[in-house]
Amino acid sequence: MSEIRNLIKRYLSVPHSIKLLITGAFMLQLLNASAMLIMNIYLSKLGYVDSQIADFVSYRFISILLFSIPFGLIIKGKRLKPFFITGAIIVPLSGVALLFAANAHIGWLIKILFFTSSLGFMLEHVTALPFILRHGNDDTLSESIALNFAVWSLATIVAGFLIKIVFTLVAKIGLSEFGEFEILLGVSLISILSLIPFSAIKEKKPSPSNHENVFQHLKSYNWNKIFKGLLPMFLISIGAGLTIPFMNLYFHSVFKMDSDTFALMGSIAAIIVFIGGLLTPILRRKLGYGMSIAVTQFSAIFFLICLASTELYSHMSFALWFAGGAFIIRQPLMNMASPITSELVMKYVGENNRELISAIETGLWNASWFVSAKIFQFLRGLDLPYYKIFIITAILYSFGTITYLLLVKDYKRKVARRD
Repeated sequence: MSEIRNLIKRYLSVPHSIKLLITGAFMLQLLNASAMLIMNIYLSKLGYVDSQIADFVSYRFISILLFSIPFGLIIKGKRLKPFFITGAIIVPLSGVALLFAANAHIGWLIKILFFTSSLGFMLEHVTALPFILRHGNDDTLSESIALNFAVWSLATIVAGFLIKIVFTLVAKIGLSEFGEFEILLGVSLISILSLIPFSAIKEKKPSPSNHENVFQHLKSYNWNKIFKGLLPMFLISIGAGLTIPFMNLYFHSVFKMDSDTFALMGSIAAIIVFIGGLLTPILRRKLGYGMSIAVTQFSAIFFLICLASTELYSHMSFALWFAGGAFIIRQPLMNMASPITSELVMKYVGENNRELISAIETGLWNASWFVSAKIFQFLRGLDLPYYKIFIITAILYSFGTITYLLLVKDYKRKVARRD
């Protein structure tokens, strides 16, 4: 209990500016989580097939692929608050427009709005970790990073239960025309409130960049460290892109699960993800980087394989329950390692490389998800079963986890040399 009390004290001691960042990020992620839970199902109900939806979803990743790395070069030595505010304007407006474009079946506009909405999220996502590292302190750094990752889980919890409650109330009242469109529209309007905490942030004056031109700027980075830090994330992100954005389609296609049920299941998983994420500082301090990454990631891979297998016996009565249980258990295990791996990579690459690697991570993650979405589109177009796609994900996850463990060994050697 004393460890839990100390953990709570450290969370309460997180700097106020970081708490404001987390609050604003939560309001934006509420829209992102709602869209992840039910947007694909909504598009499916509008008559779009899996391959078309995968094509639309791929445009979420193109904008970040194109702009995140140049953006990472720009933000070094710059104030970050203006980017938070700009993102808080772009995301809700794009979200509202996207719904009307989808309803009107304007394909080219749907792609553009997926593009712009992800660009808005990029402005907050790329800058969040460098902001935390600038404004955090050594005693609460793990907690600050864990809070940043817990935002997504908390947003998914709230969004999932909100969707389930709204669908239940609508069914009782008898408003059959009220559905995904109205829910996503309402959440888009709520996300505009993120402007309030972002505007209240008091930002420290950043250290100016000492480089006169972009070539001098690029030469100042340790590219060997950056490459080693990025490789495991790249392998995992390729696998994740084949699975995570389309998990709702899996349950909808294989088990005929509707939006409200999947949203509720996603919320239950997110509760465990949220609690597990907040406990990661204890896990990291108890087990160290290597063991905590290995235990969580390999366990998650096992449950992903269990989930994939349910397509083979989906006609059996227990298959849905088994799939739902595997999904709910896998989610927290997979996500618990994220704050730990991020802290490891940021410490490994060093202070001078942090803004750039944060941008490259975001760019590579979205680039790999774009590639994965296209691969998913192609494979589903060939009617390849979901379980085979999930197996590919499990293999990529395994290679990614192994490379993280190699990175831990390299980091320990470097620390030992400094000591």
